[in-house]
Amino acid sequence: MKKIIALFLLFSLADTLYAAGPYDGIYSVVVSGFTSGYATVHEVDNKMVVIIVDPVPNTPWEPMVGTRRGNSVSLTNVLGVSSSDIQLKITVNFNDNGPSTATITSCVSGVSHACIFPTGSKFNLEKLF
Repeated sequence: MKKIIALFLLFSLADTLYAAGPYDGIYSVVVSGFTSGYATVHEVDNKMVVIIVDPVPNTPWEPMVGTRRGNSVSLTNVLGVSSSDIQLKITVNFNDNGPSTATITSCVSGVSHACIFPTGSKFNLEKLF
């Protein structure tokens, strides 16, 4: 039910808001040279929403929010929206000249889902478009 309400709110605001941030787009999340997932980035007035999607079926997606300062944003996952119950914080440093980087600053396993990568893990984010 929470997912339906979140989607309804998102679509009801679609006519009045639009993403206009310099880092908006779709990124591949690269781990050890292989794409392990995707992230979609949307920003309005330095407020950023990032959705992390794993291409493996039945794997939870992870919505995250944060405020961008310069070329960096600290993101916190939104609990209760996806089936994942981990508590995740990530810092992303966007780079105009090459891959951006994401670092897990905190990950606390939940009851039904465990953190796959430990705190301090770094990933490259390659902008697809």
